[in-house]
Amino acid sequence: MDKLKLTVDVEPKNKYEKAKQDLLKAWKSIRELSPEEQRVLAEEFFDAAQVAAAVEMFGKRFG
Repeated sequence: MDKLKLTVDVEPKNKYEKAKQDLLKAWKSIRELSPEEQRVLAEEFFDAAQVAAAVEMFGKRFG
């Protein structure tokens, strides 16, 4: 249980406001990581293949 922390949180009912709150929490968490941890996390989330697919998708959508 030492890897988890119990917290109490208030969550907006509005989906947009909830998404905005979640994004701000994620940004804060990422900023607390070391530069090396940030790099590893970015690589996990933005794998080269995913980036290529996203670029293709945006090109088709907005190109």
